[in-house]
Amino acid sequence: MPRDMQENHTKSGVLKRPARRPAYLELAGEIEAKIRSGELSPGSQLPPQRDLAKERSVNVSTVTKAYRELQNLNLVVGSTRRGTIVMREGAMPRVDRATPPSGVIDLTVNRPAVDDFQKRLAETLPTLAADSRFQEMQEYQPPEGAAWARAAGRRWIGLNGFEPSADDIVVTSGAQHALLAAVSSLIEPGDVVVSDRLTYYGLKALAQMFRFRIVGIGSDDEGMSASELEDICRRETVRAVFAVPSMHNPSVVTMSEARRRELVAVAERHDVAIIEDDVYGPMLGTRAPTLATLAPERTYHISALSKALAPGLRVGYLTCPPGLAQVTAEAVRTTAWMPAPLPLLIASRWLEDGTAQAILKAQLSELRARHTLVTTILAGHSFAADPRCMFVWLRLPAPWRAEDFAANLRAHGVAVMPAAAFACDRQPVEHAVRVNIGCAASREELTTALRIIASTLADRPRALIGHV
Repeated sequence: MPRDMQENHTKSGVLKRPARRPAYLELAGEIEAKIRSGELSPGSQLPPQRDLAKERSVNVSTVTKAYRELQNLNLVVGSTRRGTIVMREGAMPRVDRATPPSGVIDLTVNRPAVDDFQKRLAETLPTLAADSRFQEMQEYQPPEGAAWARAAGRRWIGLNGFEPSADDIVVTSGAQHALLAAVSSLIEPGDVVVSDRLTYYGLKALAQMFRFRIVGIGSDDEGMSASELEDICRRETVRAVFAVPSMHNPSVVTMSEARRRELVAVAERHDVAIIEDDVYGPMLGTRAPTLATLAPERTYHISALSKALAPGLRVGYLTCPPGLAQVTAEAVRTTAWMPAPLPLLIASRWLEDGTAQAILKAQLSELRARHTLVTTILAGHSFAADPRCMFVWLRLPAPWRAEDFAANLRAHGVAVMPAAAFACDRQPVEHAVRVNIGCAASREELTTALRIIASTLADRPRALIGHV
């Protein structure tokens, strides 16, 4: 634990006045609070660095580092023509774990809680040359992936409760690439895609790219509202519904079987395609049937290895409705020509010899231990959690607003994702934050972060002094 973080807490866990942070982090925190609160709106321009440095009586390098910190948070983007611009809604946050913010415990990234991947990779690399498929590594591959890669993918998809034909599988460079492939084969500009009101920000980014409209609907403890989907389908033409039925990101809700069947019935009545983001499904074990199982003729099912194994292993599997894999694979050809063969060979070997399942088992064991820390340290507070899930949905007591809570937490050295980051429209959403318990480097670091969160929950919102 960093020394300044130790000094900020008594043995009782009560938050003390934090040690003064570097000037560039103070400045970045002030600007971040204004962006998250809406005071600095998307598209607005930050002051030129020299002007702000003169106004604040600091070095230009301090402002430069502050702006770079905001870029790392994906809150602003630099433009040679317009300067530094506040990013628009729907931009995907940076998740660069190779250069974590200095002095900040980053709990914003969905990543595995264990590093078994590195040990297994070191063991596997020297053996690759002996694999009969190794000679294919320098050659072009089919855009849908080699036959052996799709066959191995069936093993992973099988953890979701069904085994599609290998002919219906398109191998992609991760889940986001799979989502792009599904969207590009389905959606035209102006089309309507229905999702949960709080949804995956990768979908929002694609909406800007492909010019389709996301309509958000409510959900409850059983998942996405089938009745609201029915109402929207009656009012307008809906092209697809995007659903995350297993440990929904960010609310952690796992959709009931009854609700899955209700959603499928609505989709069938109105001839709506289904995009099922099921990347957390393999972590559930026994589970309700997938939407792809209930409606294979209209469902695009997404699975990937990044959440259970490692984000650096960019391998995803898109199961398409029968007969549509070749059409969907054209999106892979257009964007990447083919999935990268070397990661595919590693992933396929691990799926074939049980290594992937062993890493998944270790991941689940560590998550259970971290879940115990959450339930102990945050006892008495309202949150949604699952011992198999790598994030927690923390509901905030009044008078906290999600953006203010996230900004105050960051001032104390902890980064979390506020609800607004997942909102698909401008409708009000609950005041909550996503806390990624798998993201912490260790249980000790997670314990430190959770104690800061608990102390901040017990405190009151505080203004971050300064102006821009």
